[in-house]
Amino acid sequence: MLRNYFKIAWRNFRNQRFFSLINLLGLSVGMAACMVIGLYVMFEQSYDNFHPDADRTYRIELDAYQDEGKLAWRSATSYPAIVPTMKKDYAEVEDYTRLYDANNGVVSFGDRHFRETNFFYADSNALSFFKFDMLKGDPKTALVGTKKVVMSESTARKYFGDADPVNKTVKLDTTSYLVTGVFEDFPKNSHLEIDLLFSYLTDPEAQTSWGWYDFFSYVKLRPGADLKALEAKLPAMLMKYNGDWYRRSGKKNVLLLQPLRDIHLESHLNQEAEVNGDGRTVRFLVWVALAILVIAWINYINLATSRALDRAKEVGIRKVVGAMRAGLIRQFIFESLILNLLAFGIAVGLVVALLPLFNNLTGKPLAVEQLFDTRLWVSGLLIFLIGTLLSSLYPAFVLSDYQPVSVLKGRFSQTARGAGLRQGLIVVQFAASVMLIIGTMTVYKQLRYMQEQDLGFSKEQTLVLQAPRVTDATFPTRSETFRQQVVREKLATSVTGSAYVPGIEILWTNSFRRKDQNREDFNTMFITSIDNDFLDSYKIGLVAGRNFSRSFGTDSMAVILNETAVNTFGFKSPEEALNKEIVSGDNPLRIVGVVKDFHQQGLKLAKDPMVFLSVYSRAYLLRSLSYYSLKVPTNDLPRTIAAVEKQFALAFPGNPFEYFFLDEFFNQQYKSDQQFGTVFGLFAGLAIFIASLGLLGLISFTVGRRTREIGIRKVLGADTSTIVVLLTKDFMKLVLIAIVLAAPVSWYLMDGWLAGFAYRTSMGAGVFILAGVVAVLIALVTISFQSIKAALMNPVTSLRSE
Repeated sequence: MLRNYFKIAWRNFRNQRFFSLINLLGLSVGMAACMVIGLYVMFEQSYDNFHPDADRTYRIELDAYQDEGKLAWRSATSYPAIVPTMKKDYAEVEDYTRLYDANNGVVSFGDRHFRETNFFYADSNALSFFKFDMLKGDPKTALVGTKKVVMSESTARKYFGDADPVNKTVKLDTTSYLVTGVFEDFPKNSHLEIDLLFSYLTDPEAQTSWGWYDFFSYVKLRPGADLKALEAKLPAMLMKYNGDWYRRSGKKNVLLLQPLRDIHLESHLNQEAEVNGDGRTVRFLVWVALAILVIAWINYINLATSRALDRAKEVGIRKVVGAMRAGLIRQFIFESLILNLLAFGIAVGLVVALLPLFNNLTGKPLAVEQLFDTRLWVSGLLIFLIGTLLSSLYPAFVLSDYQPVSVLKGRFSQTARGAGLRQGLIVVQFAASVMLIIGTMTVYKQLRYMQEQDLGFSKEQTLVLQAPRVTDATFPTRSETFRQQVVREKLATSVTGSAYVPGIEILWTNSFRRKDQNREDFNTMFITSIDNDFLDSYKIGLVAGRNFSRSFGTDSMAVILNETAVNTFGFKSPEEALNKEIVSGDNPLRIVGVVKDFHQQGLKLAKDPMVFLSVYSRAYLLRSLSYYSLKVPTNDLPRTIAAVEKQFALAFPGNPFEYFFLDEFFNQQYKSDQQFGTVFGLFAGLAIFIASLGLLGLISFTVGRRTREIGIRKVLGADTSTIVVLLTKDFMKLVLIAIVLAAPVSWYLMDGWLAGFAYRTSMGAGVFILAGVVAVLIALVTISFQSIKAALMNPVTSLRSE
C-alpha cells in the first residue's frame, strides 16, 4: 500500500511541478524560519538553567519608596545584611551568597596590565553556590580568607600563558591577591559575566549594612518552601532590623525574590549586572514563527483545494474500481506528509547554511547541535504533526468526497463554500503579513526617533578615555599635566574629567533633603562629579546660576542640579533653588547652578534627578574621576589617538590605554532594539514572501482555468488592461479586507511594545497607510505577473487550450 502511495504522490508532484515547488519552497522556508527562531528562543530561555537548584534560587530585588508611596527606584542590588539575616531567621532559606560588583579595575601581572570589567568580590561559598567547573583549586576553600582570587581559563591564559597560575600573585589596582583557582569559562547564557572572583570585602559594613545597597544577593530555598509566604515575612524583617530609620524618614523598602531563571528576560532594574534580554521580544518572535508556518500551511490548503478539478477524475475512477473514502483520505494525508517531510529536510539544510549569518546578526552563539535538543525536538515534532494533519485534513476530506457519477459525466464543479474558505485563508495570510509590515515599520520608526532626538548634550567628536586606576598621591598633578599637554599639542580642543559620561548608568546615589525643610524629608538623587570644563565641553546649557569655577573657593561644597532634581526638591523655579542648601548626612551643599535636563541613558529611560559635584570637592577628588572626555579633530584620527596614547603612558605608567568614541558608545544602548528590528524585518519579509508564493499559485491556477474565457473576451474586443483588472480585482479586494482587519490588531500590539519606552514615537496614520500601500504593491506585482502574461496570450492559442 505504501508503495502505491509513493507512486501516486510522485506522479502528482511530477505532473504539477509548479504548484508542488511553490508548496515545497513555502513550507521549507517557513520551517527553516521556525527552526532558527526556535533556536534563538530556546537559547534566550536557557539562561542560568545550568546552575544546580536553579529552580529554587532567587535574587533579592530592592524597591525603594519615597514619601506618599512614590516609587523612587527598583534595584537588582540590595543591602549586604539581608541574606545572612534571612538565613538566620527563616528556616525556608537553605543557603545564600553575595557578589559585590567593583565595576572595573586594572589587573596586573608583571608587565601585563589589563582593565577588567567582569569581576566581583564574592562570598567564600560562591563557587559551590553557583556552578563553576573548577580546573584548578578547591571550590570550597579557594575564596576562604582574604586577598585571594580565582579566574577563568581564558583570563588565566591572558596573564600567564601556558604556565600554572595557582599560587602566583596578581594586583588589582594597587592591592595584591593570591591566585587560588582556575575555572572553565563561564557560560554565555548567564545573567552574570564572570572572569575573576576576588575574596569578599573585609569592610565590616559589607556584612552588616542596612543602607549600602550595591550587593547582588542570592538565596537558595529549601525544597518545598513557600515563596509567597517567605516574601510576606520580609517587611517584618526590615522593620525589626532597620525600623528606626523607616519610622523617622517615612520611607519604605520592599524586598522581592526574583527567580534566577527569569532574570535575563524579565528583569530590567537599576544596577543590573549586564544588559538583559527582553521577554517581549522573545514572545513576539514566537508569534512571528507560528505566523510564518501557518501562512505556509495555508498555501498548501489553498493550492490543494483549488486543484480539486484536476484530481476529480482520478478520485472518480478510483472509487469506481473499489477505492474506499478512508483509503483516499489516507492517500491525501500521506502526500501531505511526504511533502512536509521533504520540506523539513530542505529546511534543516537551510538552517545549517544560514545559521552563522543569523549569529552575526544577533550576536548569539547559536549552534546547529541545538537542533537535537530534546525540548526543541518534542515541541517541533508536535507542531509539525499537528500542522501537517490540520493542513491536509480539509483537502483530503474535500477530494475524497467527490461522487464518481457526477465527476465522470462532467457535471462536477467546485462549490462556493470551498471558494469562500480559500478567500478567507488569503485574508488571514495577508492580514498576518500586514501586521508584520506594520510591526517592522514601527520598530524602525522608534529606533530612528531615539537616534534623531535632541539629547541635550553634544556627543560628536568626543574621544572618551578610561581614567587610570593605578594611582598615587601625585595623581592630581599628573592629571592636570596630561590635560594641559594634550591641549598644548592640539590633540584636542578641550579635555574634561568626570565620574560618568552620557550613556553609562549612574550607580552613585544618595539621599538628600532641603536644609530649610523637614529633617527627614529625603529624596534619592543620582550623583556624578564633573570638572569645571564638563558643561561647556558637552554643551549642556545652564538655565540658572553658574558653572563650577576655581575662582570660587567655596565650590568644594557646592552642587549643580538638573531641572528634574529642582522639581523633585519642590522648588518652584530654577532661580528659587539658587543659593539654597541641600543636605546628605551632616554635610550642607550649596546650589550654585541648574542645568537643562539631558538624556544620560538615551530615550528608553526617564530622566533621573541628578546632583553634580565638583571633582575638586573635598573627599571626592580621587574616587570620582573615571573618564576623560576629549573633543578631538577628525581629520587624522589614527595619528591623534596614537599621540594621545603616548601622553597617557607618560602621565600614568602601569595603566592600560583604553578609549571609545562617545557617539558610537551611546548608540550601543539601542543595539538590542536594532537587532530586534532587523530580525523582525527579516522574518516579516519571509512571511510576505511565502504569502506571495501562495498568491502566485492561486492566480496561476485561476488564469489556467479562465484561459478560454480570456480568449473569448479578447476576440470580442477586450484590451489588455481590461483583462488584467478582471483577473486582479477579486484578489485585491481580499488584500484590502486583510489590511482593514490587521490595522487595529497591529495598533494594539505595537502600542504595547512602545509602552516600554520612556520616550516614544507615535504610531500615526502614516505607518498604516504605508504598510497598506506596501502590501497592495506586493500583491499587485505578484498577481500582475500572471495576469499580464495571460492578457497578452494569443486568443487563438487560448481558445485551443481546453
